[in-house]
Amino acid sequence: MATTVLRAAVVAGLCLSGRGALAIDLAFTDVTALTGINAAHAPSALMETGPIIFGLLCGGGVCGDFNNDGFTDVFVVVGGKHADALYLNNGDGTFTDHAPSWGVAVKHMGLAAAVGDYDGDGWLDIFVSSAGLNGTVPAAGKHRLYRNTGANGFIEIAASAGVQKTSPTIPDGTGATFGDYDLDGDLDLYVAGWVGPSSGNRLFRNNDDGTFSDVSAAAGLPTLGIRGFSPRFADMDGDRFPELLIAADFGTSRYYRNNGNGTFTNLTTAAGVGLDDNGMGSTVGDYDNDGRLDWYVTSITSLTQIPNVPGTGNMLYRAVGTHAFAEVSGATGVSQGGWGWGTTFADFNHDGWLDLVATNGWKIYAKFVNDPTRLWLNLKDGTFAEAAVASGLIHTLDSRGLMTLDLENDGDDDLVIFTNHGSPRVFRNNTAGTPSANWLRLRFDTSGGRRLAPQGVGTRVIVTTEALTQIRRLDTGTNYQSQNELSVFVGLGNAVSAELRVEWADGTVTLLHAVPANQRVLVISGERSDLNQDGRVDGEDLGLVLESWGPCEPDDARDLTASGSIDGDDVVVLLGNWL
Repeated sequence: MATTVLRAAVVAGLCLSGRGALAIDLAFTDVTALTGINAAHAPSALMETGPIIFGLLCGGGVCGDFNNDGFTDVFVVVGGKHADALYLNNGDGTFTDHAPSWGVAVKHMGLAAAVGDYDGDGWLDIFVSSAGLNGTVPAAGKHRLYRNTGANGFIEIAASAGVQKTSPTIPDGTGATFGDYDLDGDLDLYVAGWVGPSSGNRLFRNNDDGTFSDVSAAAGLPTLGIRGFSPRFADMDGDRFPELLIAADFGTSRYYRNNGNGTFTNLTTAAGVGLDDNGMGSTVGDYDNDGRLDWYVTSITSLTQIPNVPGTGNMLYRAVGTHAFAEVSGATGVSQGGWGWGTTFADFNHDGWLDLVATNGWKIYAKFVNDPTRLWLNLKDGTFAEAAVASGLIHTLDSRGLMTLDLENDGDDDLVIFTNHGSPRVFRNNTAGTPSANWLRLRFDTSGGRRLAPQGVGTRVIVTTEALTQIRRLDTGTNYQSQNELSVFVGLGNAVSAELRVEWADGTVTLLHAVPANQRVLVISGERSDLNQDGRVDGEDLGLVLESWGPCEPDDARDLTASGSIDGDDVVVLLGNWL
């Protein structure tokens, strides 16, 4: 499938059409055998015993276009007995393991992974938390950071980059995520720790020179007291500075507001979140299309077999105001999911409303053996209907991570579910190409934006058709030791085109008009505050804004915020990008 490149503020296309989203049949097919993705989770023997049961907690992987050929690849964290796997996409729905030639076929006690272009060179890198090489005693300080060389290979540089150690004494690192929390244009790293006394929850600020600094204390983020699994940076209040959300075990999930000055404030209780007793997986999205981001956290469903485990069930925190949420999992029908792990919002049937998938299992207790993956379809009235079996998503393995990606660039979100002590399962979504199942998939090139994170991390998109307005956002958050494809997918129902408002993390806005449906679109942002294109944002650019003060024509380049008027907001954005 070809990719359209959109650079200008105005794009010619078809007129908007279509009123209302029609009900769309959804069908998945298990294509695991066809894809060749079969690396089984096999933790080292020393990960299976003792007080730290990493062998039971783990099983995941990440995806990304590691060779920049336009197709999404898959990296699997195996756990130690066998080497990690790097499946490069052959472009036809099949994959081949290139881990040995790429330098990542390492037998190590891997836990979790995250993907992001941390050095801004245009090639995706991989962070993998680890407890050390297979056959050694698990130890702290063994994390791995694979820098993509751009020449079909990775180089492990965690020690020189300063991210090889999170806990000072105990191996830990059950979740990780990249994100630009300070909006300086490079990706920072947060690593979550589950082991109680490990002090393993750490924020690393990117120094923009290939290294990171541990700024946890300065940022006001505790390293103890959080049994962390799934961290995510997401702008929950619309000020562009992303909050830090952590799904965590034993009642320790946290919601940290980003203060915009390098520090965070714990608003968990005040925001009405953190009610999940065993937070594990996490996903963020606007499921009710009201313009606010909601937060879903998987947990354990009520049971009586385990002492001191209330089993609150999964929690859906619906945004009702600025940093204010109402817990509505019961009312929406998504609370009872078994022993929950990975989860994500995704518009699987292309109707413009986010559906929800969550995978489950815990073989230690009979109740959770063959615990099925749940798929809740959005009914567009604030509730969901469970439809996993009806859609062909039949999966009862002891699961952990999951992620969405487009296997063959045919235009929908396929699904990979990772298994604890077993092989992944790959489910192909057959929605693309069916009637009234139109779509767009957006990627972002921010190489020309001085204060924009690579691949457009932090970009917010408002998508409008005659029937519906949707808000989507690109982040690198973990679903549970797994991460979705770095793109924004939008279901359009029967609309044949859409209006796009792309809100970049530096405050500037790009408008794309009448973008035809059913295509992959690459949106390119330059340094939009550099109005005279002299390579600097300075007084001359400010002068151009001031001399044009007042109402303006649509798509005026000096209207940086695309508000229809050149005013103080444009000055604020320009000054924020001053060089």
